[in-house]
Amino acid sequence: MKPPDAIASLAQLGCPPPTYQRLLDRLRHSSWICHGTVVARPLLRRVRGRQLKRGPYYLWTCKVKGRTRCVALSQTQHRLLAQAIANNRRVLKTLERMQALTLRTILKTVPGVRKRK
Repeated sequence: MKPPDAIASLAQLGCPPPTYQRLLDRLRHSSWICHGTVVARPLLRRVRGRQLKRGPYYLWTCKVKGRTRCVALSQTQHRLLAQAIANNRRVLKTLERMQALTLRTILKTVPGVRKRK
């Protein structure tokens, strides 16, 4: 029979450190988020021997079920999606930091297996 763990739930780890609380606050204050990439690309066309610059054309691309999806956007949609994508990247970075902090705390606080050497 296995002896019960001294700490059986995350709640028993205690109050999260101030760094973790600040990261949680960042997540609470996050706005709209979206994954993918937006681009504004000009298009060069050769008409009667001269190069004509058209555009920019605004596009949003992302992976959906392993396939690349591409959608044409208006300039306003491009601007708003660029903000949402930047928010998404901030949220993902914050989550990575929270995960690392959680792992470090659990490895320090909760007794682990005995080492052989």
